[in-house]
Amino acid sequence: MIRYLFPAAAVALLASCSSLPVPGAATAAKPSVEARKIIERSAAATGDAWKRYREVEVGYDGEWSGLAKRLQPVLTDPGFRKSSVETYRPATGSVRQVHSGPQGTKTVERRRPEIRVAYNGEASGDREVLDAAALVADAYAAFLFGPSWLSRKGADFTLLGERELDGEVCDLVTGRLSPGFGASGEDHFIAWIGRESSLMRRFQFSLNGLESTRGADVDVTFSDFRKARDGSLWPGHFLERIQRPVVAKAHEWRMISLKLDGAPMRW
Repeated sequence: MIRYLFPAAAVALLASCSSLPVPGAATAAKPSVEARKIIERSAAATGDAWKRYREVEVGYDGEWSGLAKRLQPVLTDPGFRKSSVETYRPATGSVRQVHSGPQGTKTVERRRPEIRVAYNGEASGDREVLDAAALVADAYAAFLFGPSWLSRKGADFTLLGERELDGEVCDLVTGRLSPGFGASGEDHFIAWIGRESSLMRRFQFSLNGLESTRGADVDVTFSDFRKARDGSLWPGHFLERIQRPVVAKAHEWRMISLKLDGAPMRW
């Protein structure tokens, strides 16, 4: 599948080995109660937002790397995906994303198994566009709601050991999503849960929802956590890197606004 994600010349130039474990790689360990408890403790420590709120609206602004834009133009969609306002309704699992960029506005409405995409008000029926938008909508729910989302969507939680990230020891909890992100029947993930903070510090996951990314995996690290007035914690900064088939920065973005059940948060 590398031939789809990266032209041969780019692979030859950029190929390097990731130091991170591979989501879904075979392991002798079996699903464990303790692994699930780590995810659930993290969900509770951050406010269990996927369960707690009727509606969450978040605003983002960010930048794609030049490499990501060149190699995955449909997924990154840089003409439209510069900033966004995204609305999540956990009870129904629905997502509405309004993306803005130099070419105008892209609207995505997602509620499994449905996906609708419109550019500047005109609906798109392109299968790759629809699959890419579905993958993004599902993955961004995982990024924002973290362990609260995973505790309800994930299965086969297993402890994969520990790693240190920015001075904190993290328990690595691997698991499975079925269905996976977007059109994928199944994806795998590794959640890095801080042992002291109980925060999800990093999220690794496979990308099986697009033909062009099948076999690849990426990770997102979270920082600048912000506490809302009700005590819930939210990541304010996100950094996404491709891990395989090459290691490269893909996307960096920040939370610029947040509303919880209609109430704007002030930091």
